[in-house]
Amino acid sequence: MNYTPVMTKPLKRIAALVFLLVFGGYHLACVVQYRDFAKNWRPSQLVGTNVFWFARWKMFTGLSTYHTVPEFQGRSFDPETQLMGEWEPLPMSEWFPARWESGYRWERPAVYNRPNVQVKFLELACERSGTDQVRLVLHKWKATLGQREQPVRRYSRKDLGVIPCGRKSPPAKGVRL
Repeated sequence: MNYTPVMTKPLKRIAALVFLLVFGGYHLACVVQYRDFAKNWRPSQLVGTNVFWFARWKMFTGLSTYHTVPEFQGRSFDPETQLMGEWEPLPMSEWFPARWESGYRWERPAVYNRPNVQVKFLELACERSGTDQVRLVLHKWKATLGQREQPVRRYSRKDLGVIPCGRKSPPAKGVRL
């Protein structure tokens, strides 16, 4: 039996080599972009923000340096004083006990960073609480990576949204509550 190796065309080899170089360069840039030593050079500033999308996807990026805890609060109108009462925390974990592995649904950044989704959760809190107003407050403090005890350092509080109860908004597209 006479076996002669078949040579691929040089153009195919060159195209494959170019593809591998571009593919490897892209992934190297993704790694370099999120390393601690890359403080001055950010590829996303040079070529656009969507080029390194896979490196920014929250499933594949590093640990968060902040603890973030959203809290729902409600208050009612007091007919005696003709004023709104004090804000009180709402027991959302009792009303909506379904948990994901990473926490309650409203604790996810996809909820508290998107106003159209926030409104739906605020409306759900309104329905359950029977209050006149509901708001979402975001508590945030610095985390110390690699340490079990996490003291509250650099605490900040941000009001994300307040709605009067009885209001209905269109459904949040693409989000299942």
